[in-house]
Amino acid sequence: MTKANRLPVSFHMSFQPERHYLCALLSFAQKRTTASVEEISESTGIPTGKSTGKVRPLLQYAQGMGLLNVEATAKTGQMTLSLLPLATIVLREDPPLLEENTQWALHLMLCRKNGGAEVWHSVFVNGAEALGNRFSERKFNEFLANRFGSSSDSIGPLIRTYSDPAGLGRAAAISQKNSFIELRKVPTQPAMYDTVGALFFLIWDTELPENTQIALKELEVASGLMAATGWSPQEQSQFLTEMERLGWVKVDRQTGDPILTRLIPTNKILKVMYDRLP
Repeated sequence: MTKANRLPVSFHMSFQPERHYLCALLSFAQKRTTASVEEISESTGIPTGKSTGKVRPLLQYAQGMGLLNVEATAKTGQMTLSLLPLATIVLREDPPLLEENTQWALHLMLCRKNGGAEVWHSVFVNGAEALGNRFSERKFNEFLANRFGSSSDSIGPLIRTYSDPAGLGRAAAISQKNSFIELRKVPTQPAMYDTVGALFFLIWDTELPENTQIALKELEVASGLMAATGWSPQEQSQFLTEMERLGWVKVDRQTGDPILTRLIPTNKILKVMYDRLP
């Protein structure tokens, strides 16, 4: 397994991921494969400037969310954009990124150990493990200072991203009230099982592509996905039971740690990711 590669602490440049801009970016990438920051800005309406602007952070958010692959080209200032499988299904089913399950998917991808964002992984995976799902602002600040130092605003727009309807407010994965921080778990509903199942397979493809059989613990070490959901061991077990019932995996629990055997390809799960929305 390769060394964890996550978006750096200040990649967002204090900008939150605004859904209408993300949607414009994905629609642009559907039509154009190569462009400069200025061309993206002109076509999408995403503001940019000579030294700052929202295009670069939004491109990085889209990468961390598992929506876009962005690579520099040989030509200075140009980059190649390509939609990833999650973006293709989101653009087909929920282009404004309004559905709660879409917003949870983008959130969980940002929390990934590999390919996600440093602060998201630290807060929703490491922080949840160290502090639980409800803790004081003081404890939170101590945790952040211990990881990132106390000299700067290390979490940037993270909390407001989940309170703002223009961001990921429907997921509301973190909230702050009366000097307390609370992490919200992914709702245990059929539609959310489908979403997490799709991400589970996407991450499986990325981290352990040669394995048709894996231990849940092995994928968790590689991704942190289950920790990011906030689910208890019992809720994780319910999720696996549902994946098995749907015919996506075979689960062997005889060793204690569940061993999963893949039964269908990822693209088939992505196709049904929105089928059970309430």
